[in-house]
Amino acid sequence: MSGHIVVTGATGHVGGGIAEALLGRGIAVKAVGRSADRLASLVGKGAEAAVGSVEDAAFLEQTFAGARAVFVMVPPDYHDPEISAKQQRIVEAYGQALRKAGVTHVVALSSFGAEQPSGTGPIVSVHHLENALKAIDGLHSVSLRAGYFMENHLWNIGLIKGQGINGSTVRGDVPVPQVATRDIAAVAAGLLGDLAFTGATVRYVLGPKDVTLAEATSILGRAVGKPELPYVQFDQESARQGMLGAGLPAPVAELFLEMESALNDGLLAAAPRSAENTTPTTLEQFVADTFVPAFGA
Repeated sequence: MSGHIVVTGATGHVGGGIAEALLGRGIAVKAVGRSADRLASLVGKGAEAAVGSVEDAAFLEQTFAGARAVFVMVPPDYHDPEISAKQQRIVEAYGQALRKAGVTHVVALSSFGAEQPSGTGPIVSVHHLENALKAIDGLHSVSLRAGYFMENHLWNIGLIKGQGINGSTVRGDVPVPQVATRDIAAVAAGLLGDLAFTGATVRYVLGPKDVTLAEATSILGRAVGKPELPYVQFDQESARQGMLGAGLPAPVAELFLEMESALNDGLLAAAPRSAENTTPTTLEQFVADTFVPAFGA
């Protein structure tokens, strides 16, 4: 099958993994990012760089023209106090550009809980993205509803080192599907490389099993020589002040708190686990090869 595949977010964990996997299969890739320097490693492996903003519908239309398929994702800019408005502009730019460029196949990064129209914090952005894709006549799309990224545990390294605890406002006994971004990238690359999907569909990508944050904390603690590391459920005000103190804008902190409340309340739910939506990388494996080196650095 001729033609190239456009990968947005190509400097991120998921997009970068997709681009590398496709290049490894000999498939032409146009890698989209905001920085030529950060795209340089993919260019060195054979990708074509497209430097610009995914808020710019004209740039996207030009970039998508002639593509065999496109991977889209809404980049998380957690330092922008206008994050929700920005994410909505990105969704609208994607919809406009995909229509005008005549793209026929799209794989989108979504999230468990994306079926909910509100109350899920930053996940609402991919609810809008899924709806935007479904509204495009003749577009074949797969929305990958991923579980909780294992990479999110990296955010708590400072807390673990500084205070000797791990924690959030999520109850420690809530089972959470935890997935490595490398596994999301592998699923997406397989779909984009084969293009065997039709219609507007959803596919969950949930990691090998559900893990509570208390269980995850035990795994993290043992791996970094802190076997007694406790998991602490913070009250909302303490968590809010902690996020603000770390430099997050107030609207972003509120979105995170809303998402964590949705986990506690069962609003963020995934499809029943199956062979198709279960992926191989265990949390123990991720911790050994990614978390421990980051903790040591």
